[in-house]
Amino acid sequence: MGWYQALYEGDGRGEGPSGPRPKGLRLLGHVLRWHWWTLVKANILFCLFCLPVVTIPAALKALTRVCVLLLRGEPLDLWPDWWAAFRRGFGRTTAAGAAMALALSAAGYGVGFYGSGMAENGLLAAPAFLLAAAMAVLAMSLFSLFPLLEFSELGLGEAVRSALLLVLVRLPQNLAALAFLAALAAAYLMAFPYSTFVLASIAFSLFWLTACLAAWPGLERYVFHLAEPPEEDGG
Repeated sequence: MGWYQALYEGDGRGEGPSGPRPKGLRLLGHVLRWHWWTLVKANILFCLFCLPVVTIPAALKALTRVCVLLLRGEPLDLWPDWWAAFRRGFGRTTAAGAAMALALSAAGYGVGFYGSGMAENGLLAAPAFLLAAAMAVLAMSLFSLFPLLEFSELGLGEAVRSALLLVLVRLPQNLAALAFLAALAAAYLMAFPYSTFVLASIAFSLFWLTACLAAWPGLERYVFHLAEPPEEDGG
């Protein structure tokens, strides 16, 4: 009966048990257990709102709001919160998304260009490696960029700079999240086309929930100052 009780009590619609919220991967499991139905609905909204293509950045920002509120255990009214986040700062969000997409595309093209010539000239491995590293940094900066666009009043340039700095400040956490997301993506690709249903139901929400989990503690400490730094011994 244990599995039945877990599914019944953790039906994705409740707030979960009272008391201190878990941290790290336990928090991810907590949200998945108690709010999986909200994540499914948010995933469907994300897929629908991405259909015009140009709306992808705004849809990702709306998904960011849902994920962060769930991680923080704050009240969430899915449609009003989603629609407000989607509309708020639409132009700024679209510009940020277009700039990051352009930068990632340029770096990816460079990796392909230099990588194709590595067999003939080993020296081309250096620029290919540097551009691949730049792609990873840009990808990890997205984890913090969209929360900054939604929850801060920073200008676009300052938000981008802050997101890039947070990649370096919290490099181990960001690398772990990137590796986890790459493993998930690989699993979905290996299971294609059987994974299509999973992609449509919860995959994008799970991806971005993981990204927000990696980024939010750094944002709290270094940007929003909601988390107190550890106390130092007085000697």
